[in-house]
Amino acid sequence: MKLSIELKKLKSTGLILAILTGGMAAALLPVLNTWFRTELFTSLPDSPLVVLLDANSQMMIMLNLILMICGSCILYHTEYSEHALRKMLSLPITPESLYLQKAVILILGLLFLLILESSALVFCTAHWFTITEDFWILLLKNALYSAFLSLPSILLMLLIASACQNMWVSLGTGVIFLSLASSLTEGPFLLRLCPFITPFQTLVQTEGEALSYIGGAAAEILILGITAVIFTRRRRYTI
Repeated sequence: MKLSIELKKLKSTGLILAILTGGMAAALLPVLNTWFRTELFTSLPDSPLVVLLDANSQMMIMLNLILMICGSCILYHTEYSEHALRKMLSLPITPESLYLQKAVILILGLLFLLILESSALVFCTAHWFTITEDFWILLLKNALYSAFLSLPSILLMLLIASACQNMWVSLGTGVIFLSLASSLTEGPFLLRLCPFITPFQTLVQTEGEALSYIGGAAAEILILGITAVIFTRRRRYTI
């Protein structure tokens, strides 16, 4: 099935509006935070981007993950409601292709969120600080780093959503995982490699361990991708 058909399904889900609204909220966060705490932020000795990320990254990442969790549940809810998935599988379409295309949609949504948030960081730096020579390179590296570390959580959440015909079960599971993850971001390294914890590690905070996180995320992406393909192929849909 073409990705364009999956994109057409989004018109009746409200997912696009949710990503737009959530992205604007996440982008406004550093602007408002810097506005109200200008003297504090501008007096700090670190580079402007490091100051902004230290103050705002955790909340922005939290909003991104919430949107990805909700998006995963919504995307599979449209398949389970009114026996749509049974009709889809009667066509020459494989369940794993549906899964992978939904993953692509969520990844595109995440990239859109990161673009909005990066634009807000640029505005804050230009308005209240000074853009240095290495600012753009560090901003791009941080955005790509955050996107890559978020991929395992997207794949895992989609796998959970594909396994649960009831959207509220998958949504509740994702919220529980996210709640636990947000309180375990300072744990041992192996614990921080868990899919819902890894995205909270920013490049400026884990510069010395960046390659380890990238390697761990790559391994998780491979394992989750293989698991999803096997699971969706063998799952027996009772809808």
